[in-house]
Amino acid sequence: MSYSLYDATVVMAKGALKSLDRMLSEAEKHPNSATFLTARLIEDMKPLTFQVHYATFQAEAMAAKLSGQEYAAPEEDLDSYEKIHARIQQAQNALDTTDKDTVNRLGETTTSFVRREEPIQVPVKALVGLLNMPNVYFHVTMAYAILRKEGVPLGKRDWSRGFVSDYI
Repeated sequence: MSYSLYDATVVMAKGALKSLDRMLSEAEKHPNSATFLTARLIEDMKPLTFQVHYATFQAEAMAAKLSGQEYAAPEEDLDSYEKIHARIQQAQNALDTTDKDTVNRLGETTTSFVRREEPIQVPVKALVGLLNMPNVYFHVTMAYAILRKEGVPLGKRDWSRGFVSDYI
């Protein structure tokens, strides 16, 4: 069985978002859960809501790029757990609608990407592998770190469970 671009991106992003959703569900059980939405790892970093916003934004943008569709970034309006879970589900739905063959075919094409107001041509597989996926992982990990800092009883297994839950 070969490991494809679809496996490295769509499948992994779905696992990351599944873990994120589960960690946030665990956080909701905490008596101080309302304060977590604005919690930060350190004061000059973005809050938990931004971490969720950006992880889901990157996953949805990647799903659109790998499906040959345009994508408009969602509003940064996550101010409740209900909205957070809905946004994660929206991103999961976008990933669920991607077609493996289309993803793998489009990964071999090039796309225009704006960097510092300069359009550049890059391979789609490079864009999703070097921009979208690292951002998904980073912001899910920052959400994990914020929740741990705030006292939510999470461990490495909580972070990784979403990646392996379909296999065990």
